[in-house]
Amino acid sequence: MITGLAMANLKALNSKAPVPPVNPDDLKHVWVMFLESRKQAPAALAGTLGIDARLLAQQCSSGADVLAISFRRAVLEALLKQGLLDDWREGDALRDIVFCAMATFPLKIGTESFDANAFVDRLRSTAV
Repeated sequence: MITGLAMANLKALNSKAPVPPVNPDDLKHVWVMFLESRKQAPAALAGTLGIDARLLAQQCSSGADVLAISFRRAVLEALLKQGLLDDWREGDALRDIVFCAMATFPLKIGTESFDANAFVDRLRSTAV
């Protein structure tokens, strides 16, 4: 059964609407939660981790848009896998500047409109 909230989230995912900006700290907390959860997950689940939105919301400030945070986290993960964030890695972690930039970078739901090079250019132009 799909709840009203889940249905609204599904509609938002298919809307190609702008992704609202998020709090960089919320984004970082959710990023760390996924990172730590992957370390604890059995090897058989590598790459298939899902976390309940209610657990994600507990990592965020009150009223945070968990869907927007999750989408922005997924984009960061894709960029990391492509090696585009290597200059901002510190071991398994990413520098805070990455979360600050991604928190407000203009995004639309759907990957076809994302310009990875523009995001990397923003990171390079931001003072550390």
